[in-house]
Amino acid sequence: LRANFEELRLLCNQYNPQIVAVQECQLRKDKIINLTGFSGITKSSPGDNATGGVTLYIHKSVLFSEIQLDTDLQAVAVRVSAKKTLTVCNIYLPPSLDVNFSDLEHLIQQLPAPFVLVGDLNAHSPLWGDVRQDSRGQMIEELLNDYNLCLLNTGEPTYRHHSHHSFSVPDVSICDPSLALEFDWLTHNDLCGSDHFPIILKTSLRDDEPAAEHWKFDRADWMSFRTLCASRLSDELALSEDPVAQFTDTLIEIANQTIPKSHTSKNKLPKVPWFN
Repeated sequence: LRANFEELRLLCNQYNPQIVAVQECQLRKDKIINLTGFSGITKSSPGDNATGGVTLYIHKSVLFSEIQLDTDLQAVAVRVSAKKTLTVCNIYLPPSLDVNFSDLEHLIQQLPAPFVLVGDLNAHSPLWGDVRQDSRGQMIEELLNDYNLCLLNTGEPTYRHHSHHSFSVPDVSICDPSLALEFDWLTHNDLCGSDHFPIILKTSLRDDEPAAEHWKFDRADWMSFRTLCASRLSDELALSEDPVAQFTDTLIEIANQTIPKSHTSKNKLPKVPWFN
């Protein structure tokens, strides 16, 4: 994570994500690297070696609460509020880890529905586009079947081996059936310094409505406001057909002329340096 942090910032600038899930962060003792505009939750690998580990970054415009997971697996989860309330879990399973079905089952049972689980599972199966199948891949298939879960992968490779330049799919994205049609799954076209392609989950759950406008009272022209109110908010308004509506409309017109408002642009991430 530290070595490729600028690449991560450039990706955030391009996609403006609400949540970022990173595996194999290689940070010691649950340390975290702050990402501007985000809150972060991390879980390091056991022991003192800076290997493995996962981090979730949640944009500060998103309401969330951390889920305390009872598991030895390298996994973190949050409950977030968008147009729907859902759970997002980020997990990393090292290839050397002796993980069994009950470990994964126990994790799934702790995730409030509906949930999305993403991560590097180091599991291989033709079901999500790999050319081979291993025992962990069979285990994930069984988990999908037993808990009626949906696979978001489209079959595109997610990993490129540096030595012999072969491709595989160890990264899996899983969700509750009620969310299956809410996401588009795709991979970024560049490795960005890693050996895994960044995976993008685009969703219609995000609220893209512009932020509400706010009056900037500290910048108001109160002298003009008072003058206009004295001249336009007369007793004659009380004799109109709808005096309350007439008074309100007139007052808002005066405010619009004398009190500036905040812009309605969506929350954006700060600009990253122009260089890479």
